[in-house]
Amino acid sequence: MKNATSLASLFAAKGPAAPEVISPEADSSALVADIAVSPECNIRLFSAGETIFVEGSSADRAYIIESGYVEIFVGAGEDSLQLNVLGPGDIFGEMGIIDASPRSASAKALCPCRCIVVSAAQVAERIESSSPMVRLFISMSLHRNRAYSAYLKTLSDPQIGLPSPAVTEKSYVKNQQYQQILEDIKLEADLQNAVRNDELFLMYQPLFNLSDQKIIGFESLLRWQCPQRGLVGPQQFIAIAEETSLILPMGDWILEHSCADLKRFQTQLDRQAQKNTNFFVSINISVRQFQQPDFFDRLMDCTQRHGVSARQIKLEVTERIFLDEVEAIDSIDKCRAAGFEVSLDDFGTGYSSLNYLERCEIDCLKIDKSFIQKLCSSDRAKILVGSIIDIARQLGLPTVAEGIETPSQMSALQAMGCDIGQGFLFSHPLPFTEALALMEQPLR
Repeated sequence: MKNATSLASLFAAKGPAAPEVISPEADSSALVADIAVSPECNIRLFSAGETIFVEGSSADRAYIIESGYVEIFVGAGEDSLQLNVLGPGDIFGEMGIIDASPRSASAKALCPCRCIVVSAAQVAERIESSSPMVRLFISMSLHRNRAYSAYLKTLSDPQIGLPSPAVTEKSYVKNQQYQQILEDIKLEADLQNAVRNDELFLMYQPLFNLSDQKIIGFESLLRWQCPQRGLVGPQQFIAIAEETSLILPMGDWILEHSCADLKRFQTQLDRQAQKNTNFFVSINISVRQFQQPDFFDRLMDCTQRHGVSARQIKLEVTERIFLDEVEAIDSIDKCRAAGFEVSLDDFGTGYSSLNYLERCEIDCLKIDKSFIQKLCSSDRAKILVGSIIDIARQLGLPTVAEGIETPSQMSALQAMGCDIGQGFLFSHPLPFTEALALMEQPLR
């Protein structure tokens, strides 16, 4: 129980500031006079000897002690066993509201007590917003604390049999939700090894000018070949990488290899006497990368080291970078001033796209594939895509449609005036050597 005291800081803001500690000898009437307690109030006052909750009862709240002392015990009467005595700043009753289990112990005020009430909803909200790993560790800790309480209870009543650890673990281990969390943790560990062991590689998907159907650039796409798992899809590991600091070394790796390959693409064009300064490689930049204070310096250093022009690199960002709007706009302006193009990816899927377009200068809109997939089957999707293209045209911005898979989708986009296309209709993502070869072939 005692190890839960650090949780108090999470919820203290919900209640009033902690008053001066009241001595155990203080009269309970002084506490009652101190505050008018209503059913909606998040303060509870308990008199000396008052039971706060009993073992086996349902749990819908926890308490943070502002003043007074509370005994936590198991059993009843002469057979009761004291587990702990808690004082100001301690929190108790939290286990039941975290896992919705009955109380595993009883609580009693040893003297007049004043407590902040923490509702189950408050705790659930914070746990849901935490990472899967944090939720797993909380559950494991609760499980073991309850097992320990059960063990202590046997000391006060020898007739109660000690539960087998193997039995108590089985229900937890078989829980499907936490099996998934364990799998995510293992995946993260393997991904850390992937960064260290050079298991990552890039694939390139071409982007075509929809007017003349010529390749104008490639998007670099990260892939992972794991020795144990085989080829791991990006939808499995990119989200985990973005939740952790792993996205930073991975992002640096993508920048390095994309710039190196861009130089090789350009060398190939020069050999074919097709020097094209408008050819580009599009690179996805994560929110955490973009928020690094030295991101721009690292970007400039990488391009200079590989001898590529900033004009040939398009940085693809999502609306999430605008979580810190002022900083994001300053960073985008800095990149654009140096010659980099900035493209807003997954356009139309967020809530404030038009708002960002009004406040921030960008170079391109990339229409999310979820709209393109429904383009020929949904009038609403067609209207929305047409509106996005029209808005972009009036702002002087080119548009990219991703996820084009059928000729009818391409024809509809051409009729609407979309500038650039990308998708399986043209090509799947390719290894670098095959992407080079594709540049020499006409579009089929």
